[in-house]
Amino acid sequence: MKAKKIPLMDKLLGDGLFENEKAASAALLEGNIYLDGIRLRGSMKVPADAVITVRGREMPYAGKGGLKLEGALKDFGLSPAGRVCIDAGASTGGFTDCLLHFGAERVYAVDVGWGQLVGRLRQDARVVNCEKTNISDESLLSLSPRPDLGTVDVSYLSLRKAVPYFSRILHGRGDLVCLVKPLFEIDDAESRRTGVIAPDRYAPLLRQLVSDLNEMPGAVCVNVTHSPVTGNAGTREFFIHVRLKGEEDGAYPDLEEKILLADSRAAALEAYKKPG
Repeated sequence: MKAKKIPLMDKLLGDGLFENEKAASAALLEGNIYLDGIRLRGSMKVPADAVITVRGREMPYAGKGGLKLEGALKDFGLSPAGRVCIDAGASTGGFTDCLLHFGAERVYAVDVGWGQLVGRLRQDARVVNCEKTNISDESLLSLSPRPDLGTVDVSYLSLRKAVPYFSRILHGRGDLVCLVKPLFEIDDAESRRTGVIAPDRYAPLLRQLVSDLNEMPGAVCVNVTHSPVTGNAGTREFFIHVRLKGEEDGAYPDLEEKILLADSRAAALEAYKKPG
């Protein structure tokens, strides 16, 4: 079923792309509003679920996390279309926004904070706003419908501790797309203190993390890639695709080439700069 079309101005304001109609009108007059490469005019109607691009401010999602996740989903060949998802560490909703853009049926947006999720996502019927909630919260074990795809962007917590929580939430079945923040995974007090990791430490870190996750009951690391967008201060980040298979035996793919490729691609990235 095709999405209902709405006035372009309603879309621009409803998505929070502009603070008011005056600002949106100015951008339209300057020819900066696009959909699928086509310049839009103020009199047009657009699909309610369209992803509008504002030239000079290339941010289609509620946060840069959406750009990170988009790259990972494409590299992993993983589609959220029609799936029930849980986004832990949702913050403003970059991951949540990306999941919806690629067709997620529902997203549980979980965060320990409060009031961070952008307004249009709070109002979206497909989003369940689970703020003030830790991933260890017992309430997440009885979500209905149950999620079978999780996105993991947690701070100050290793994936070694986070993945078991997600396994319980998904009842041991489904997929996890885990953002690897090396500073929370490395066992090096000096690196944690300074925020600096030597270039030759990333690949070994990924190898050890994959090995440790594979040792968890029912978890299999099936792919690794780099984040196409750096973290704060230009830090390199990565993604691991973990498949939860319950009690079934699973093959453990050799990810050495993937790890080396992810490492080299991350090293070649320029530090992310906010558009606009």
